[in-house]
Parts: sequence; C-alpha cells; structure tokens
Amino acid sequence: ASAAFFAIAEQNASGIGAAYAGGAAIAEDASTVWYNPAGMTRLTRPQLVFAGSYIDPSFKPSLNSASAITGSPIGGGAGKDPGQAAFVPSFYYTHPLTKDFSVGGGINAPFGLTTEYDSTWAGRYHAIKSDIEAMNYNVAAAYKFNDMLSGGVGVNYQHFKAELTQAVDFASICTVAAAGAFSAACGAGAGFTPNNNPNDGNAKVTADGNAWGYNLGLLAQLTSDLRVGAAYRSKITQKLSGNFDITTPGNVPGALLAGTGLVNSGAKADVVLPASMSISAYQQLGPKWAVMADVTRTNWSSIPELRIQFDSTQADSVVTLNLKNSYRYSVGGTYKPNDTWVLRAGIALDQSPVPDSANRTPRLPDADRTWYAIGAGVQASPSLSFDFGYVYIKMDNAQVNKTATGENTFRGNLSVDYTGSIQILSAQARWMF
Repeated sequence: ASAAFFAIAEQNASGIGAAYAGGAAIAEDASTVWYNPAGMTRLTRPQLVFAGSYIDPSFKPSLNSASAITGSPIGGGAGKDPGQAAFVPSFYYTHPLTKDFSVGGGINAPFGLTTEYDSTWAGRYHAIKSDIEAMNYNVAAAYKFNDMLSGGVGVNYQHFKAELTQAVDFASICTVAAAGAFSAACGAGAGFTPNNNPNDGNAKVTADGNAWGYNLGLLAQLTSDLRVGAAYRSKITQKLSGNFDITTPGNVPGALLAGTGLVNSGAKADVVLPASMSISAYQQLGPKWAVMADVTRTNWSSIPELRIQFDSTQADSVVTLNLKNSYRYSVGGTYKPNDTWVLRAGIALDQSPVPDSANRTPRLPDADRTWYAIGAGVQASPSLSFDFGYVYIKMDNAQVNKTATGENTFRGNLSVDYTGSIQILSAQARWMF
C-alpha cells in the first residue's frame, strides 16, 4: 500500500516522477483514462500504454507489551517485518474517433495490501496475514466542447478479493469459559497452558465480490500555457462472500466449538471503497520548464469498520477503524533539455486516514507519509517512448495500542511501535499509432 491506507496511487510511470502533481491536468498519455478521462481529447493519435510498479514497503515493528485478558504475557516478540513487496501492472488504450470525441479503456489495480507476520509473533491474535486486491476495468469517453473545455465520463467494473488470517487464543477462551457452561471441558484437565502457541487455533477468511462505479472529469485550457483539471471517482460498494475456515488444537472440546460457533462456515462482509476527488493545475514556463500541483481528497470515512458475518452462530468479527477523510498535496516540475528527454521531480504530503493508535490495526500500521520522487522520459522514436520513476516514501512513526475489551477481548492487549518506509520503481512504454 503506497498511498494512504490501502489505496495504490501508482497507476502509470510518467506521473510518478513528479509525485503525481498535476495528475488530473497533465493528460500526456493514455493513462489519463484513470486520472481524468477528459484529458483524452488532448491525445491526437491512438496510443497504447503498458506500465508497472514494483512496490517494496517496510513496517518495522518494535514490541512494547502483549498480554491476554487473563493477564498472562503473550510470547513471540515482534517477529519479522510484515511488509510484502509486490508488482502492480496497468494497461491503457485511447483512440480519437473525431477531433472532438475520444474513447479509451484501462485495466489496473487501485487498491491493494499484503502484510504477513510470523505465525508466532505476540500480536498473532490480531493479525497474521492480510492480502487484499482490487482489479479495475475502466471504459471512458471524452468530448471537447470548445477550445477551452473538455469533459469525460467513465464506467468501472471492479473485482475485489481478500484473505485475512489470525491465530485464535483457545487458552484464554477456555479460561474464561471455565467459569460458565463449558467448565468441565475447559478445566485444568484439558491440558491448556495460557498463551502457549500449541494451544492456538488458526482462522482464515477468504472472500471476493464484484461491483460497479463511475468516474467523471473536466479539463479547462485557461491560457495557452495553463490548464486545470478536476476528476471524481465514485465510491464502490463491494458485497463480499466467501468462507471462514478454522483449525484447532486437539484438546479443544467440541462442546466449546459448537457453543461459540467457531466452526467452518460461510462468511460475508460489505466494504464501501471510498470516493475521491482531485483538483490539478499544469503551468508551462517557456519551452523547457513546467510546474504542476494537485490536491486529492479520499473519503475514507466510508469504512468505519471491517465487519465479517458468519453463517454459524459465532458473533460478528469486528475491527473498528473509524477512518477519517484524508488529503494528499503534491507539487512537481518537469524540465526538457531537448526534444528527446524530459526530467521530472516532485514531493507530496499524504495524510493517513487513521485517527489514532487505538484505531490503528497491525494489519496495516498506516501513518502520514512524505514522498520524494524523481523520474525521466525518453522519446525513442516518433511512435515509441519510455518513462521511468523512483519514489522514496518516508512514513511517520506509528503506534498500535489495543486493549483486551470488546471486539479485542480474546485478541489481547497489544502495544507496538512501527517505523516505516516504501520504495517504488516504475517503468512504462507508450506506443502511438
């Protein structure tokens, strides 16, 4: 995840070198299908773009404390860095049908996240593996109303899938249950040692779904050297369905599993992926220099919690997030020393939607980020060009503080500090016909 929370900003390589400043206004290649469909009216020839980004995140944990509801300390330490590197591809095609009307399409991955801890780390009851992926299919059309104003509209079909795993603390469950209906099965004779890994179970939820959304854009050429753009992407409501699978140590009594509903069953969840709005500007400063700026707002408050419902009798699994809406501010510039090369640089401040340490999840220990970006493009021939970019993203220090109450009763108390950074390498090829 290289934009705030689990959004992925890297949808081309031409814009990354300027930290996506001017993303809704620059409209320099077919990836404008994603960033602002109105920009297709600036592309006078059909073109095909293939892009890919290698994203390498690091979330280095430092454990302060971990204990169960019983007060017993949870062993296992902080474990390894849970950040997982990934390659994120994208593809775009645009075609002008007339001088004023263009169509295009794109395939990309706008949301994604993979973190994986050691199966024995001290926070294993909160998270082990988190793997989320969205694949988006976008078709769009644009019309040039006059020499100043263009508009665009797109339709999006999105496939979303997720896998979430964590350990289950049957020692604590049995200790608490020993005072109730399952006392005979969960007493000392059951052989439980509180918070001992052999007494752990393992739970996994896998689910997927498909949904529709839309995107809109306007592009205004205010002067020969200045243009501004506005782009909106709608929220997408995913109704996910799948399975809950649990494995248990041999000494867990069947009566406890039946009574709590901790058995294999169907699972479902609703996730409202957030809407976003971008305002961008592009200013040409003579034949060689240009500067850009962008402000993007993402409505993360549409995800107050992650709630998983089960077909069995077990209670909903809830992770409270209380996400707030966030902004990303970016500025950048380009320099063209000649007709073959273009050089880019940019910086961005990317707000995290996570409000505080109590609502931060170890599945994604997100924090505010600062981008430092550079890039270059080369025109290899009249019909072929290549773009490259590199970004170093520094994350603010973050802390997770969970208490063993409510939804976290059997997940335990957990306090972890994180230092994080992300490195991204992007490349792109563009063919014009």
